[in-house]
Amino acid sequence: MIKRTITGVVMAGFLFLMLWLTSFSHFVFDGLVMVVSGLAAWEMFTALSSKEEGKKSFNLTLVPIIIVWVLSYPLSFYFDYLGLFFATIIAVLIAFIIFIFNEKIHVEDFFATVFVILYPVGLLSILYILNLNYGMIPVLLAIAIGTISDLFAYFIGALFGKKKIFPKISPKKTYAGCIAGVFGGAVGGIIVYLIFELAKFPTHIVFTFLDLMNGNVGLTIALYAIVGLVIAVFSEIGDLAASRVKREVGIKDYGKILGSHGGIMDRIDSIMFTSVCVAIIMVVISFFI
Repeated sequence: MIKRTITGVVMAGFLFLMLWLTSFSHFVFDGLVMVVSGLAAWEMFTALSSKEEGKKSFNLTLVPIIIVWVLSYPLSFYFDYLGLFFATIIAVLIAFIIFIFNEKIHVEDFFATVFVILYPVGLLSILYILNLNYGMIPVLLAIAIGTISDLFAYFIGALFGKKKIFPKISPKKTYAGCIAGVFGGAVGGIIVYLIFELAKFPTHIVFTFLDLMNGNVGLTIALYAIVGLVIAVFSEIGDLAASRVKREVGIKDYGKILGSHGGIMDRIDSIMFTSVCVAIIMVVISFFI
């Protein structure tokens, strides 16, 4: 627990450093996302292609995964969600062409490659678009709510959780933990408001919910809490999705790069799904502003 806490504090400190640097150029955070996306894709590629005895293994194709990783940022930068869509389609088509002409690759291998193209690379690439169009507030909602929801679920579940909710998917997840995680999302949303809108921690700001609410602090806090609750549900789904994949391929963690926290994928599993939720919320909001 001590090692896990220390590692968490170091990661949080590094994130705040990157956020501060982003106040000078939003490209700093985009570069961080690209690095994280590449590491996460490699972890997923390794997990699905491992030849260890007792583990399910696929013959993945690395080239299209690299292509979508490289193309996602520039195409997203210039063409928004349409660019991300085309980057994904190009990678899938290349994977399909390789499947057609390589008899060693079976249909399940092709779909496993497509899976990695979408998860994690495609989902994480949404953060590029959020940062470019709306600044760091929506991005921070995806990160903070995913992270704090996980923390609430972990600690409350460990202390008070008895009845398992999805024992075959995630043996440690309990009803108490899930409920706490959802309310943790509301707390995460309010924390984002307090640090980045009220206290004005320096970062790349384009859009704020305070402006959306015409400066009404009470309504802004309420909106952050409600948005946090909604996003936290996606966070829980993201956590379950990663656990389901791990159970399927027979691994405990995706990697060891973060020590007791596991791999990159183990820390961003919720964030990938919360970024989708935030993107939907921002598209809806954009129709009214």
